[in-house]
Amino acid sequence: MKILAEKTILATGGIGGLYEKSTNVRHLTGDAIAIAIKHKIELKDLSYIQIHPTTFYHKDGDDSCFLISESVRGEGAKLYDKNMQPFVNELLPRDIVTQAILKQMAIDQTEFVWEDLRPIPKKELQEHFPTIVNHCLKMGYNPYEECIPVVPAQHYFMGGIKVNLNSQTSMSNLYAVGETACNGVHGKNRLASNSLLESLVFAKRAAQHIKKSFSKTNEFPRCFDDNDINFYSNKSELEKYYKDLVLSKIEEDKLRKERTPINISIKSKNHLKTSI
Repeated sequence: MKILAEKTILATGGIGGLYEKSTNVRHLTGDAIAIAIKHKIELKDLSYIQIHPTTFYHKDGDDSCFLISESVRGEGAKLYDKNMQPFVNELLPRDIVTQAILKQMAIDQTEFVWEDLRPIPKKELQEHFPTIVNHCLKMGYNPYEECIPVVPAQHYFMGGIKVNLNSQTSMSNLYAVGETACNGVHGKNRLASNSLLESLVFAKRAAQHIKKSFSKTNEFPRCFDDNDINFYSNKSELEKYYKDLVLSKIEEDKLRKERTPINISIKSKNHLKTSI
């Protein structure tokens, strides 16, 4: 079935469902990214994927990972290897802590490291982190008396479909908002609640632009006429095709960025010029 519209907004969320471990729900598999690739819509920074260093470890890969907030480490929680020895400064940025944990897991040949919430006073733990405490207890761990197992997991997608300040993509009359879009507000490492900026502010800007520029279309573009509708009828094959397509483009973007030389020259004391 074809549905025609004067304006279309893509808002399919992130890509966590493509990964074994993610804080996202499993059905977020980057469908809009696959559509954009298929129809040659401009993309940006697909390899900018944020991994959260501490999620509660469990073997069931069908569920989203429960986030153990970094604010817990900010309040004093510690990270230990399998021998209960510290191996990283817990207050370093997410990407650095993540790499340290993955490295330690490889050394220890384990699937997780330990996080110790006991340095946090019990009353503070109860009042500030009741959801985390309740989840630990539900999973059979008492955070007041023992360490809990944690593991890094995919958390947020900073790249996506390239959009301008009005959330317009490179295709006329097509917009993208939220995690599926890349509007440049995150860079390579998203900070805390900037996702609200991406979702709320840019969604509002898209709506305002659509309202301001809307006009009735008498003739729709013919660019999709050659599409085989039957291609979309087999859900399992379509999911596999989309997954392979997105993951291959992510890897392609990662390799391209690794090969790109960065030249930095200081023109003057107060001016730094960077050319890529």
